[in-house]
Amino acid sequence: MGQRVTRAVSENRLQQEIFTHHWNTYPNERGLLFMVHNSASSRINGARLKTMGMVPGVSDMIYLKPGGRPLLIEIKTMRGTQSPKQVAWQARVVANGYRYYVVRSLDEMKEICGWKTG
Repeated sequence: MGQRVTRAVSENRLQQEIFTHHWNTYPNERGLLFMVHNSASSRINGARLKTMGMVPGVSDMIYLKPGGRPLLIEIKTMRGTQSPKQVAWQARVVANGYRYYVVRSLDEMKEICGWKTG
């Protein structure tokens, strides 16, 4: 067999893969894994969204794992790093007892969430 080729995947594409896998594999959990809209299209829209609860640094996704506590998921590429605001938000939520993960692949997400890998 040949070598396995690793392709570079954008954060958006990885988030799509994770969401689509969950949506298609666990239909009874639809709506329990969702994205957090945390970017604005303009400064004016950003100011409006902040008054509605947009918080800098919040994780990309939240998974309301059945029978458990929420998992806060930050999606990053293999080389991606968190911004200072993301690091600060992570520290805040972890200090308050929440589970926060930086996820870099669908397989990593499956392991963290306890999803079947088969």
